[in-house]
Amino acid sequence: MLSMLALALAAQAPATAATDLAETYAANVVGTYSSAAQHRADPAYDEVEARIVRIWPDRTDGVWLYQEQAIITQDGLTPEQARTRPYFQFVARVTPIGNGLIRRDNFRVLARERWTGISEGDPRLAALGPADLAPASCHNRIELVSPGYWIGRTESCNNSYRGAASMESRSVSTPTGFVNWDRGFALDGSHVWGPRGGGYVFDRVTR
Repeated sequence: MLSMLALALAAQAPATAATDLAETYAANVVGTYSSAAQHRADPAYDEVEARIVRIWPDRTDGVWLYQEQAIITQDGLTPEQARTRPYFQFVARVTPIGNGLIRRDNFRVLARERWTGISEGDPRLAALGPADLAPASCHNRIELVSPGYWIGRTESCNNSYRGAASMESRSVSTPTGFVNWDRGFALDGSHVWGPRGGGYVFDRVTR
């Protein structure tokens, strides 16, 4: 699915200045998203909410984003409680690398409960700094293939969840949402976690 979309859009790729790419990407992806429609169609996929927030706008070493994702359909929890227990909390640094490509480096957030629910302009951002982040563990290359449409793929990502040695992520981002397909693999290449049939489909809720 992702490769077909990439081929269909590649011929339309715009000539966007490299220095603008990171800003363009951030403007495209910031917002809140939900996989509720996919969950209703196929309960094998959890209902997940995702929030992407622009942070540290004055920094000159890249464009910085905070991303948080939580499974809303957790047994014994209300949606409000589930949102306070995200399974994904990263700060991402986005930088242009030329030829229509950007690099996204993901830094896992430490002391995660301190930052849950953070939003743009949140006073906690004044305290959030590099010391609150683990070293970047996942690196992705993302290509602008048409205005508002991005294709991403893992460059490298260490991962030990459920015995994995690495993680592979593929993504498509559009003006109305994004698809993200994360899978973990053992050293021998065997699949150990993540959906086999395709990625999670997130519809945009707000900007």
